[in-house]
Amino acid sequence: MIIDVHAHYYPPRYLELIGRPGLPPAAAAALAGQGIGGRLALLDRAGIDTQVLSVSQAQPYLPDPAAAAEAARVANEEYATLCDAHPGRFLTFATLPLPHVGQALAEIGRAAAIPSVAGFTIGCSVAGRQLDDPLFEPVFAELAGRGAVVFLHPVGQEETPWLAGHNLAWLVGAPFEDTAAALRLVLSGTLDRFPGLTFIVPHLGGTIPFLIARVSRKSAAEIGKGLHAMYYDTVSGSAEALASACRVFGAGRLLFGTDYPYCDEPLFRHHLSYLSEAGLDQGELGQVTGGTAAALLGAVGTAA
Repeated sequence: MIIDVHAHYYPPRYLELIGRPGLPPAAAAALAGQGIGGRLALLDRAGIDTQVLSVSQAQPYLPDPAAAAEAARVANEEYATLCDAHPGRFLTFATLPLPHVGQALAEIGRAAAIPSVAGFTIGCSVAGRQLDDPLFEPVFAELAGRGAVVFLHPVGQEETPWLAGHNLAWLVGAPFEDTAAALRLVLSGTLDRFPGLTFIVPHLGGTIPFLIARVSRKSAAEIGKGLHAMYYDTVSGSAEALASACRVFGAGRLLFGTDYPYCDEPLFRHHLSYLSEAGLDQGELGQVTGGTAAALLGAVGTAA
């Protein structure tokens, strides 16, 4: 089984509720206009069995708690309807109406009862707050108590001066968001306090494989333990970068992803084909393409 853990879906009704109807931008997302039938045909051509869907940067982080809660509920219901219509082809990482803790806790309880929910998604930051903010401790505690998988995703830092213009917020800012979020969770002790939580960090962990010696200077044991407790998706396209991530994290910590619809069909296919160019043996390749995800996301077995 081949499982794509990093794929996005943007229900129009949901985008209207969060005030972002222009997503995804056509210039960056060549497959944005593809309907569900076209997406399924593409998955079949590529040999991908299941996609785990998430809202990408379009999180329901609205200032008003009631509006955020409604948007999250609508998103998760729209996703559930799609998953029910195509059993085994789609699962979802449910979204949460953060930074509103009470509403988020309620949505965790509601969404966790949906059979197609394989975990939850949270931005690498939340409405300007970082993930090690004490505000989020009750949310992490609830998720940890449920043994939840949490898929992180950049939210875009267009207002950051050094990332302004030239699409730098996504070209390089996104992997730096991944890097900072993962390290904050490790260095703040969040992973130690909530061992029941499992995080997936996108884009091979951002810059972590390249900077591993530097970020380990404080405490190699502390950093190494924390980073090896996480999983990382393979959205990159560079065999050299993938080989580096394999050396740092181990192939057993890597999960196949495509970042659909932020690609055209050749690039979509490349996200899968390049895995065999990084020196993985057949056993490791089987782990990365679906074996590890199937074990991690328990809902996969019942959905397929």
